[in-house]
Amino acid sequence: MSSSSDEEYLGECQEKYMPVPPFDRYIYVLPHRVIKKHLSIGETGFNGYIPDFATVSARDDNELKSLELVREHTDIPVPRVLHQGKGFNVFERIHGITVNEKVIWDRVSPRQREAIRLQVQGYIKKLATIPNPTGGILSLVPSGEVFHLQLPNRGPFTSTKEFVTAYSDHDVLGTIPLGCQPVFSHLDWDLSNLILYPNLDGAPGVIDWERACFFPEGGRSLHKMCHQWDGWEKLFDNLDFPRMST
Repeated sequence: MSSSSDEEYLGECQEKYMPVPPFDRYIYVLPHRVIKKHLSIGETGFNGYIPDFATVSARDDNELKSLELVREHTDIPVPRVLHQGKGFNVFERIHGITVNEKVIWDRVSPRQREAIRLQVQGYIKKLATIPNPTGGILSLVPSGEVFHLQLPNRGPFTSTKEFVTAYSDHDVLGTIPLGCQPVFSHLDWDLSNLILYPNLDGAPGVIDWERACFFPEGGRSLHKMCHQWDGWEKLFDNLDFPRMST
């Protein structure tokens, strides 16, 4: 952790370092670090977006705990936490390109897309080896809530069966096999959460772990609902996940 004070970091939170408009956080990208700072109560994000103030602190805590867990059990490249402040956190910056617009993804060749997909599949497999202490579906914060926009019932759930029963009227989530063991997952494999090499030949970093949790099939069903760009829907193709012993 850095010895710099909150005031020093907050002094760096200038609009010129904010490459994207805020939704529920201001994100400042500096040469060697990234600062993620809450909006204040009453503020709205881009185009009037209303932040989920009730969970933003818990999601921040979940991200910090998730990064610690991933670094403990895997070699997946994730940013180091440099400072925890009041209402903000500071992370190491992993340099590269993020795919936050279609025009960027269109620059990635079919060969490069396949290489990125296989690399991220490797990350998904490594996450699935992290021990699940309860066997349930839950995040790492004390409440265990699962923070995903497609899940109005945040749980936690003691088992896949309990989760599937709770979402039995949901066309996609209801197809999860009851025998799936919940495994650790990033749960938001949007391409904007990958850092790509400048030449687009791979993904040397994975960011934004606030929604990470233990979830059936590593979140395959949610990815199918939420993927954005052509070809990325195939991310989970041919991936197998552990089943409950019979």
